[in-house]
Amino acid sequence: MTKKMSLLLMLSIFIAACNLPSATMINSRATPSITATETSSVPLPPVAGPDPSYKVAAFYYPWYGNPKFDGQWIHWEETHFNPPQDISSDYYPEMGAYSSHDPAVVAQHMAWLREAGIGVIIVSWWGPGTYEDSGLPLILQTADHYGIKVAFHIEPYDGRTADSLISDIKYIYQRYGSSPAFFRSTSTTHYSPGRQPKGMFFVWCIESIGTCGAQSAQADYWQKAMDEIHALPDSALVIANTLQGSWIDGGHFDGLYNYATLHLEQEGGFNWTRSLPPDSLYIPSVIPGFSAKRVGDPADTFVPRDDGATFNDQWAAALGTGIQPDMVTITSFNEWHEGTMIEPPALGANDGKGYSYADFGKLPPDGYLTLSHQWIQKYLNTTWPTPTTYRVRIQIDTTSDWTTLAIVSGGGWMRPHMVEASPTATQAGIDDQGRLALLQSLDDANGGKQVEMSWDLLLTSLDPSGNLILEIDRGDLGSTQVTIYNYAGNSPVQVKTFNWHGITSGRNPDHVVVPDSLLISASNP
Repeated sequence: MTKKMSLLLMLSIFIAACNLPSATMINSRATPSITATETSSVPLPPVAGPDPSYKVAAFYYPWYGNPKFDGQWIHWEETHFNPPQDISSDYYPEMGAYSSHDPAVVAQHMAWLREAGIGVIIVSWWGPGTYEDSGLPLILQTADHYGIKVAFHIEPYDGRTADSLISDIKYIYQRYGSSPAFFRSTSTTHYSPGRQPKGMFFVWCIESIGTCGAQSAQADYWQKAMDEIHALPDSALVIANTLQGSWIDGGHFDGLYNYATLHLEQEGGFNWTRSLPPDSLYIPSVIPGFSAKRVGDPADTFVPRDDGATFNDQWAAALGTGIQPDMVTITSFNEWHEGTMIEPPALGANDGKGYSYADFGKLPPDGYLTLSHQWIQKYLNTTWPTPTTYRVRIQIDTTSDWTTLAIVSGGGWMRPHMVEASPTATQAGIDDQGRLALLQSLDDANGGKQVEMSWDLLLTSLDPSGNLILEIDRGDLGSTQVTIYNYAGNSPVQVKTFNWHGITSGRNPDHVVVPDSLLISASNP
């Protein structure tokens, strides 16, 4: 997800798109090639395969260039490589070091997407007038021919701000919104409740202003911009790249996506979905693997594909949270630098210097197209039963500098909604471990000041004969009080109160027990 290329003046994409070969030509998979000039002779594949699903999308990168179409190499040469044989990837494309502005390449991509049943591509977009922007007319026209829709992945270009995000979405609507391939969704959220078809925009590196890591941004930095975007005539669905559900209400976003979870067990898998408040979109991203050794990524980012097992595990985890995804995204169709692509690689390719490019192991080059189709069918045919839930309110009061609350066992929680929080709290939300977290300044804690917050949420998987075990953690200062309420009708009724002021070790944990029967009785699901 890095960008190091300079911007170029491009040939007219409209002219190239209008001269596409007939779609009735016989499908022919491109012969693995090491040259950049042969891709233009690949015949345009016919429209074939299952009807694409608009509930499944793939991140798509239109940033590749070669001398034939673009006058120079773009992206294949980063950071020190010498295309066409020696490229910045652990894998080598079946169609060679291609140009994203080659009509035959784009057509073959759409045919492969159609073969997999993927209905939406989320195009990496770096601002008006960029190389990626100039390729969109060709992409939209070709995508429409194959029944594929196009959404936008707004990247962290230099100078991206909340105000520029408003301008970007206005620009995209004005320039591309009339295309029949422009993806629109009738999904509704708390901040975009209208049922009119709306564009969907994914925003990468949302916790930064400008380029990733250049300047940090909190959720409320985006709130005014989100309100203006939602007020546009077309409105919009803006999906943020963060795993903190508090960003929905804090920034007025419509949903969250993870892009890439490299190590499911270490990173908590897709449990972040439980932090999503009501009326927000759960859009998990699944990867087939991650391999960016040649471009110098740290060793701990490597995720082996294991002949498709990693992809299967990712899909199973994304669909196994108990919460129905509003869309599933695949990372990626063709991010060759990070080795997350499902686009077919060449077999037996090497860089001419002793490096043999990787392949998909026991899977054939089109193996992930087949696996994607199988998982898409499973996703579309899955019935998500409505879980039995019990609405509760949890109130936390503390004079400590920090306190957290988590469920240890006996149940789970989902769809949290903050009711209120003290204005003097420095943090009142859900932390990156999924715990309710309440913090105040050390000076205020030393002064004995109290802060509080309360949440309404739904408890699941309760056993009438069991117990809900909670863990209260806090700093060495002061004390913490946790009060649990259930609902009789629409009013919360106090069930249990716990006070914790002891000192143990580490985070000062204290486990408390709430009989599930107390939460179930008189609860209003």
